[in-house]
Amino acid sequence: MTMATVDASVWIAAQDLADPFCVQSRLFFSHTVAAGILIHVPAFARVEVACALARKLRNSVQAERLANLILKTANAKEHPVSAALLAKAVSVGTTKFLRGADAMYSATADLVGCELVSLDKEHLQRAEALTPDDWLLANP
Repeated sequence: MTMATVDASVWIAAQDLADPFCVQSRLFFSHTVAAGILIHVPAFARVEVACALARKLRNSVQAERLANLILKTANAKEHPVSAALLAKAVSVGTTKFLRGADAMYSATADLVGCELVSLDKEHLQRAEALTPDDWLLANP
């Protein structure tokens, strides 16, 4: 089964019709859901997605419900923030010069053994991440 780790940037773009990456993010999730592809995320992704949506929507209740719904609907497997994940994130983050949260997504992908899908420039430039469009091309 094909799998992927998906950064919060893709989740957020898919929910924001004004985002220039909304369409490609929605197509990516439509494909992964239809194909039953397992999406891996560090457990704190729920917090990151909910908080970003709350800032955009200016509605905390709606943001929390939406974050829970989209992670459930997209078949996301949340990985606990364990000692192993933190150690990998420190290693990946310091060698690839990533921000802390970005290192957690990259570490999750490494530990699970799947590709990282992101819209974040640092992930794309330094962590071998793929955009949603590039991932779909590589995984038809």
